[in-house]
Amino acid sequence: MLTVVSDTLGKSAPLVDVTRQLSLTLSYFKNVDGLDRLMGGSSRRFVILGEADISNEVVDSLVRAKRNAEFGLIVCANPDSLRKTNRARASKTLAAYPVVEWVEPEFDADMLGAAMRKCRRRMLKLGKGELEKALVNREFFLQYQPKVERTGGNEWQTSEVEALIRWRHPQHGLLGPLEFLPEAEAFELIGPISEYVLFEAASQLNKWEKQGLNLNVCINLASSQLNNAVLAHNYQRIVKKQGLQCSRFTFEVTEHDVANSEAPHLLVLNEMRDIGFRIALDDFGVAVASLGAFEQLPFDEIKIHASALRRAQESPVKMKVLAAVTGLAHNLGISVCAEGVEDQETYRFLSAIACDKMQGYLISEAVMPDIIKKVYNATGAEIDAA
Repeated sequence: MLTVVSDTLGKSAPLVDVTRQLSLTLSYFKNVDGLDRLMGGSSRRFVILGEADISNEVVDSLVRAKRNAEFGLIVCANPDSLRKTNRARASKTLAAYPVVEWVEPEFDADMLGAAMRKCRRRMLKLGKGELEKALVNREFFLQYQPKVERTGGNEWQTSEVEALIRWRHPQHGLLGPLEFLPEAEAFELIGPISEYVLFEAASQLNKWEKQGLNLNVCINLASSQLNNAVLAHNYQRIVKKQGLQCSRFTFEVTEHDVANSEAPHLLVLNEMRDIGFRIALDDFGVAVASLGAFEQLPFDEIKIHASALRRAQESPVKMKVLAAVTGLAHNLGISVCAEGVEDQETYRFLSAIACDKMQGYLISEAVMPDIIKKVYNATGAEIDAA
């Protein structure tokens, strides 16, 4: 999907990161004439404006474009501040647009990504029938992002992959999970979709094993599934049918989902772990869960969120805190994985604090199953040279 961006925003790292994650094409405009040219045609697109771009002329250009095409609008500005300026009318018109999200002028990748995904879901207007049809017609498929694990010193080896669902939509093209899974949960279809993911991932493990690849797999667990009393036994049945051990599967739950350690989902997680599945705490460092939850919740691994990594690298104090959390996790028998590892500086920092596992673009993006063999034998030296 084309993303029309104001030249005033430049090629900032958060903007480039998000558009790469969402497989979007960036095109910049410097003035209203350039915006008019890029907004021609009827295809869907994103438009990202900075605070300096909000003017009556830009708004008029977007109004003209709206007659022919639907687009998601991201405005990187504070609407309350704009109401007190001579751009109040333009701001009011933008705020009334049917698919618009506002983000802070000093946005990061998480803020921008969340806004763009929300806009895209509103543009897609996916229905329950489409999701049901996708399951029947096998329009869903999985890609896998490798995770490397420290094997000693500076040596790393691919030991796991994270299974990530995609939708090859007949009209909208390739859709990522955050663009359709919220609707799947709302339509109560997350159960069959989750079982599809587990079945496909288990089948793929068997295929890799025949190729000499000894891998385990990680799967994201939707929050609504944590109230399913028969979840553990349903998943055990699927795995056993493939002739595999439950210990080869790690299910990831977010820190936000388990912030209340007294919630009923604790029973579900404990039952899954008793059966043999591994449980990982995803997005660690985003929410405010107490470190004491480590003692109450059945975690085998924590995954440090990319934003927590960035904050740690920007502050000596936060760096020490993250190193201390890693040490605490190790003392409790919990392994530590960092996600969003994209550069050598982050890799060296994680190596220094004895992080157990890493995943991110420095290692590999999510790829189709046949590509995994190429990164299976990646070593620390190869990562150093990346």
